[in-house]
Amino acid sequence: MSPSPESFPRRNNGRRTRGVALITVLSLVVVVSLILVAFVAAMRVERTASFSYSQSLSAEQVGQGGLRLVVAELQNEMGKDTAADTNYPGKPLYTNVTTTNIMPQYVGTNSAMSNLVKISTTTAPYSGSLSSGKLIASSVNTSAASQNGRYIDTNRWNLPQLGSFTNANNTPNWIFLTRAGATNASGLSFGTSGSTVNNPSPSNTNFVIGRFAYAIYDVGGLLDITLAGYPASLTAAQIQDIKGALAGASVTEASSTIDQGKLLDWRNAASQSSYVNYVTNYLATNAAGAVYPGDNTFLSRQDLIKAAREGIAGLSTNALPNLTTFSRDRNAPGWGPTYNASSLGGSNTAVYAYKNNAGISTTSPFSPANRNPNRFLPGVRFGATNTITNYKPDGTPYTYSVEPGDELIQRRFPLSRLAWLGPNGPNGVASSVVQACFGLIWGTSDDPAYPNTPVWKYVGSSGSTKQDRIKTLDEVAADGRAPNFFELLQAAVLQGSLGVNGNAGAGSGTADYNASIQQAYPMFQILRMGAAAIDQADSDSYPTVIEYDQGGQPWLACGVESLPGIASITPVIGAEAGSQTPGELAATAAVYLAFNLWNPHQTVSANPPLVRIRVTGSVAVYNRYGDTSSLTDTIASEPGFISTLDHSIQLTGTATAGFGTPTTLQQADILNASTDLGSTSTTPAPANTGAWVRALPLGSGAITTVAALRLRNFPFKLGTDSALADSQADSVKVSLGHDASSTPAKGFNVVMEYYRPSGNSGVWVPYQYATGINNNTTWFRDVVTQLPIVSSVPRSGDGKYYANFISYLSGSYPSGWTANAAGVVQNSETGDPWSTPGSGGRVYITHDYSWDRSPIFVSNDPRSTRFNSWTFLRSGSAPTITAAANTILWPSGSSSYPKGLGGGSSLVERKPRIFGDNYFPAQLARNNYGRDSAIADTNSNTVAQSGSSSETSYVDNDGLRRISDSGLFVEATGVSGNPFVRAIDRPVVLNRPFRTVGELGFVFRDGPWKTLDFFSSKSADSALLDVFSAQDSTQPYVTGRVNLNTRNQNVLKALLAGVSVDPVANISMTSASAATLATAITGFTSTNKIVNKSDLANMVSPYLSPTTGTTSSNFLNNDAQNIKLRREAFVRALSDVTQTRTWNLMIDLVAQSGRYSPTATALQQFTVESERRYWLHVAIDRFTGKVIDQRLEIVTE
Repeated sequence: MSPSPESFPRRNNGRRTRGVALITVLSLVVVVSLILVAFVAAMRVERTASFSYSQSLSAEQVGQGGLRLVVAELQNEMGKDTAADTNYPGKPLYTNVTTTNIMPQYVGTNSAMSNLVKISTTTAPYSGSLSSGKLIASSVNTSAASQNGRYIDTNRWNLPQLGSFTNANNTPNWIFLTRAGATNASGLSFGTSGSTVNNPSPSNTNFVIGRFAYAIYDVGGLLDITLAGYPASLTAAQIQDIKGALAGASVTEASSTIDQGKLLDWRNAASQSSYVNYVTNYLATNAAGAVYPGDNTFLSRQDLIKAAREGIAGLSTNALPNLTTFSRDRNAPGWGPTYNASSLGGSNTAVYAYKNNAGISTTSPFSPANRNPNRFLPGVRFGATNTITNYKPDGTPYTYSVEPGDELIQRRFPLSRLAWLGPNGPNGVASSVVQACFGLIWGTSDDPAYPNTPVWKYVGSSGSTKQDRIKTLDEVAADGRAPNFFELLQAAVLQGSLGVNGNAGAGSGTADYNASIQQAYPMFQILRMGAAAIDQADSDSYPTVIEYDQGGQPWLACGVESLPGIASITPVIGAEAGSQTPGELAATAAVYLAFNLWNPHQTVSANPPLVRIRVTGSVAVYNRYGDTSSLTDTIASEPGFISTLDHSIQLTGTATAGFGTPTTLQQADILNASTDLGSTSTTPAPANTGAWVRALPLGSGAITTVAALRLRNFPFKLGTDSALADSQADSVKVSLGHDASSTPAKGFNVVMEYYRPSGNSGVWVPYQYATGINNNTTWFRDVVTQLPIVSSVPRSGDGKYYANFISYLSGSYPSGWTANAAGVVQNSETGDPWSTPGSGGRVYITHDYSWDRSPIFVSNDPRSTRFNSWTFLRSGSAPTITAAANTILWPSGSSSYPKGLGGGSSLVERKPRIFGDNYFPAQLARNNYGRDSAIADTNSNTVAQSGSSSETSYVDNDGLRRISDSGLFVEATGVSGNPFVRAIDRPVVLNRPFRTVGELGFVFRDGPWKTLDFFSSKSADSALLDVFSAQDSTQPYVTGRVNLNTRNQNVLKALLAGVSVDPVANISMTSASAATLATAITGFTSTNKIVNKSDLANMVSPYLSPTTGTTSSNFLNNDAQNIKLRREAFVRALSDVTQTRTWNLMIDLVAQSGRYSPTATALQQFTVESERRYWLHVAIDRFTGKVIDQRLEIVTE
């Protein structure tokens, strides 16, 4: 369009507008261009990110695939020597676990890294007789640079801070991952075609898509820092209360760089104010990893490392090689018998081949009627699907399901449940809970002697009928339930150590057979052990009594509290003071039964119950010189009398808490002496009974304070020409349990009873019998002993004979009796009826000789029903044997009896048949036959048992001589290790809950001076350490357990330090002693791996001092080494906080995805496209190969 003139002016204005528009347009062009550039750049970034993300997914797949392969290889390793038992599909069980394969095989490790187990290397990850590992690495080390310069140096491999790789040559090698799986690339080639590593053709399975390398660490041997340690505010007693948990470990012993106070302030910010309750209640009742409200924890190892680097919670990086945040243990035992009796020098009888028989139940040499009680525990499995009911600490039930092939014992039995058994029945839980867990119900005894006395009755886990046997575990599995306490106790104690009978071989119905019949029954011994465990754990001093059926009779198995028991019974006969005058043809003798009591424990009950002595049964006294005008009974053709007794007398509280040494019952010991004790002139009424009286002066010291049971007087009548030439013919006979062989109810016994309050009344309950048990078949039955009237042997030195009869009682001497300068009393009258042949008409008496010549019925150990009681015919001077008020079987410094009282047949009667010609029963406190290697010696089973120089000792039914509590003391005549002299050699009653399962070593075993054995190679009880636990847990796995095979001695030191060595002397293990033992134990496990916690007793303890003749450097002194309760301190420290069954491993795995370029010609030329690093914490059950828990960390570097 042509311009209009009129528009020019306007045209001039248009030119200016068009310039602005041009600038605007150009600016928009620039903006749009920038947007386009930004868009293109963004697209390129997104493309790169997408590619990187896709490659990271590839690295993740490589990494997780690699982890699965590594875990599978670890599981496969468990069958490298023997194939798993696959009787139950999908439930493999490895029964070949030994000291050589209990731990993963070490591959590629170095001395600088004690926690390192394996690395990926050119060596197979394991090798065995059946198979070898397949996950073998290539020759390419991770320190070698890839095609694009990627490598893993030692600094990166040291990131977990579980040790340091010292140089690149020690670091892992790469395992390559092809489309076909993992390979070490051996035999693979390069090229752009064919089956090469760099041919991407979809059909090429050798095409490499990534690589990974790993290092595996054993973190099971480290302290779980989420649990270990305690606040400084705890008292010494409170620290001991939690020694059964990892919380009781002293973490500063593991690393001095840890500030334990700061750790607890940070980690247990809320819970440390009630820390003991937190440990024993909250941790025990909540799932693994639970964090108390208000507390802090370490969520991962990276979290722990970060805290240590920043000095949080009192940590430093120096402590990290000793610490972990992951610990798991299968909460079930893995024990199986570890030896045959014959392998330790014992019997080769088939039933005692414990190890060989571990997998069988009823096949030969066993049968359905005689089942094998001692099985490989993981091998006892359910045969059907069941719902199992178990119980929380408060008795609340919970259930879990089991399938065919699952182990019977899914949870260790917590000893804390013993608190459910109170002195008057179930305590705090329902009776059904007690029956399910213990097989006991509370009910009135069926013993006619105690018709209104409630006791525990063993009826099994269902029903109300008393049982005559305890079921074996395979029977329990068939029942579809969890085993009870006594079933587990029976399974854990080797059967050949039970039921040893002192009169083995005696014919049925004979006196010897009847006297010891209770000794032969393993069930009775198991129930006694269980009752004693209950009494150790309760706070009262009422002995537990359990009744069961034995051959249709109610037998009572009594527990053990710190109370006095009958140590001996002494018949005392002698003329009353002034009853004889010169020329008199008759004399009257007083007859007593005196009682020696002893509480053989170190500990004294803080609140003892009322206690009484009860004497029951018949006693006959007779002699051919008895006066027939008043003695109307004829016994064995001689005149005499028969007393029928049922008399009891109550002790004072002081006396009940006393008798720390064997002491004759004194008048001051009687609760109501003024009313319950007659005077010295009191005689029984009726005459054929007895009467508790103040005895006439007795013994060498003319003791006037004895309280005794007096029988009727015995009148004698003699002619002037009587000849007393034969002490056996002329002695006075005393028959305990007279005529009981034909009438069992006449059996004689002395019973200790305690009063158990119940409501507004109470009952008297038996807890100890002088001989046998409540069944009167085992009592004294027609047991005759003789008290010589005149010694048949003249005294050495002066040739005089002594009228023992007259001198038993002291007092004013009748006319004609005088004492010479030597203090020897003589009768100067001729024609005296008591004159002795060869003495010139004179009879000499001395009170120093009187009491000590009386026979005594002795108990070797008042607690034991085994090898009790025997008769000792005392002879000797007062300095030789403690006189009158005391009878100690093994007096200190005795030259006449250096091995204790005893000897041949002239001094000992009624000794058990199994012992040799000479019997020194005090030696049973050692039972080591004087051998300095008795703790482990296999030859000590075959030493001859006869001869004048013999040591009294015995072997169990399986032929093994198992030492007693003082068995580590080897000097046969020494005072050390002599519980009759030294209090520190005596047993202890805890009267509190068990703090660790190792404290079961305090439990009486129903053998003279034997508690449960956790210290010798022949221990038959060590499995208890694995079957039971001090703490409760409802979970199938628990936390806070350290592997006993740890190579980290500082960790063991942390567990050992501070443990109670002697609870009575209040001695704890010092840091130095803990360090010494930790070094010794890790030295042992470096070449001898521990398969089970039971090995602490059977293997580790003997290793610490293989001979006991001298003190090992592993112990502070001889007492620390040889006193059983002190030696077992290390077992108590480790028994609950350690394990061997579960592999706790951390797999440090680096995974790289990538490829080989078409031009690559060597394995080192791998091109890395992305990388992932993982720390997998995994817990694997060594017996099943099952992963019981795992935790994955993605590592950020």
